[in-house]
Amino acid sequence: MARLLAQPLSDELKTSVVVDNRPGAGGRIAASQLKRDTADGSVILIAPNALTTIQSLTYAGKIDYSVTRDFTPVSRLASYPFGVAVPTNSPAKSVPDLLKAMKANPSVASYGTSGAGGMAHFAAIALGKEAGVDWTHVAFKGGAPLVTDLIGGHIPVGVDTLVDQIEHQRGGKIRILGIFSPHRYALAPEIPTLAEQGLKVAPVEGWFGAFVPARTPKETVARIDAAIAKVIQEKDFKARLNKLMLEPSYLPSQEFTKLQVAELQQWEPVVKASGFTPD
Repeated sequence: MARLLAQPLSDELKTSVVVDNRPGAGGRIAASQLKRDTADGSVILIAPNALTTIQSLTYAGKIDYSVTRDFTPVSRLASYPFGVAVPTNSPAKSVPDLLKAMKANPSVASYGTSGAGGMAHFAAIALGKEAGVDWTHVAFKGGAPLVTDLIGGHIPVGVDTLVDQIEHQRGGKIRILGIFSPHRYALAPEIPTLAEQGLKVAPVEGWFGAFVPARTPKETVARIDAAIAKVIQEKDFKARLNKLMLEPSYLPSQEFTKLQVAELQQWEPVVKASGFTPD
């Protein structure tokens, strides 16, 4: 996302924008660095809500920054859905079918995700709670090994981003039964939502956003926000996002800030009730 954004944002801001990767710890190294960076708009963190929302909760008390206190949300950039997928030979044709079968056969009730403590993990926990299914989580080291085992029928269910699932469905290798989004995804409109299937689960969407240090002047935040808004509307930029199964979903700073707060409130009880710890 940062690399897609860099050049067009550079053109809008009339300054060089360089991508500085700070890998490690699921993004927490980069987030910790942002807190210490100069608050003049010269450094922007591009991050998914897996970092700013979920990890803020799972690593509470173990990180040296607070998203709400130390960061200012500038803009939401793009979003992506999470899907519930099964092997093609699964008898389940819908998510309610799947959950009914899982409830009837608790010994084989399990699901895989691309990693413990991620948004997919907690989305599946919320889904199981809604359906009264006590299913076992199997954590994979990324989306690729998860979908490989799903294709091979070694795991009965995979909950992951549509980015990792969609091409395998279109190739007839897996079947996506539904997505957690509040509406059908424009890039895969054939897949129904969980709500359409009668499941009362809070909507779940992944997104990428831009953040700056909390002390950044309001006029600087507004200038970066306005530049991002222009980039997001560019036809070429939208096309490049769509190739990655990402949908432009711009929100300005004030609305994005409200979303960040609302998501933390939504996920905090789910994370606490799960008993999950990252250790």
